[in-house]
Amino acid sequence: MKKSLLILIFLGLLSQSNQSFACDSCNFFEYSLLENKSYIGLFYRFRDFRDYKTISPSTTTAIQSFPAQLSTQLQPWIGNEIMHEPEGNNLYVQKTKQDFETYQTIEARGNITLNYKWNLTFLLPYEFNKVYYEKYLDLPNPVSDTTLYVQGWGDLTTAVEYIHLVYNPKSRHTFRPGLAFTLPTGQAQIQSNNENRELFDPIIQPGKGAFSFIPRLNYQWFLENKGINAGMSYQWSTEGKQSYQFGNSFNAYLLYFHQFELGGSLLLAPNLGVYHESAQRDIYNGEKQDLTGGQVDFAQLGLDLNLSQTTFSLVYQRPIHQNLNGNQILNQHRISIGLIRSFKL
Repeated sequence: MKKSLLILIFLGLLSQSNQSFACDSCNFFEYSLLENKSYIGLFYRFRDFRDYKTISPSTTTAIQSFPAQLSTQLQPWIGNEIMHEPEGNNLYVQKTKQDFETYQTIEARGNITLNYKWNLTFLLPYEFNKVYYEKYLDLPNPVSDTTLYVQGWGDLTTAVEYIHLVYNPKSRHTFRPGLAFTLPTGQAQIQSNNENRELFDPIIQPGKGAFSFIPRLNYQWFLENKGINAGMSYQWSTEGKQSYQFGNSFNAYLLYFHQFELGGSLLLAPNLGVYHESAQRDIYNGEKQDLTGGQVDFAQLGLDLNLSQTTFSLVYQRPIHQNLNGNQILNQHRISIGLIRSFKL
């Protein structure tokens, strides 16, 4: 087979806090065609979050820890579970089944391969973030429901990888150690449209306003028309806008794929595997935030269709285990759709 189609994994958006995202730009893994490794691509990603660990009314209410002047405004919630989220804001939330969060991304991606030994990659996302709370108190406003909606440019990510190939008569091993850097180029200080023109919380801003340093390693074993992809990465982030620092994160994945030649240059490659992400607690004004960080494991199903130099990719992920810090909203679904056009330099 002259061309080998690999699996594309495209995960996460911002290293958010209460969504427990580990890292959006850590785990992007490119196609690696034997003859044409350079490409341009356009991708769409969707992630949603619903439900909490606990929603039932609490016998001991958190209202006792609130300032005395809030007692009148919080009376309708006495006896219910009240959470202060996001931390550091004047937003108090009674978590309900109706709450949800959705994050959508349209991303341009480019990759240039030099001398079949080095990969240079960039990712530029545009974000559409929505958060809905059925019951909230935005001081000094009364209790009501609200939808927070933010859209804008995310942070630019650049990466460099070294490609090391090991051949034997029956199989091929590809090792790809590399470094990625997220630059503070995105919109991280978008304001609300209300009369106060307050800044949206850092956890839903399209950009972080911080630098991130991401060492990573990708590996593939390929035998005839099947193989295994594996990889891991770790992200260190600096303090960003609004004195907010997203927690360091670790990502890892393992996938099995099988290629089917449907005639001519048409290849079909389904894949199946698992993906893990974990993140430490975020830091706001020097203090760790309790409702941030944790671990999530996903099952993944994917399908790649390659025709000549054009590749279509579809990935679906569903959480199989979640261990989040505090009563965070839970992961539900992740979907990624990509279209790639490879070329020779």
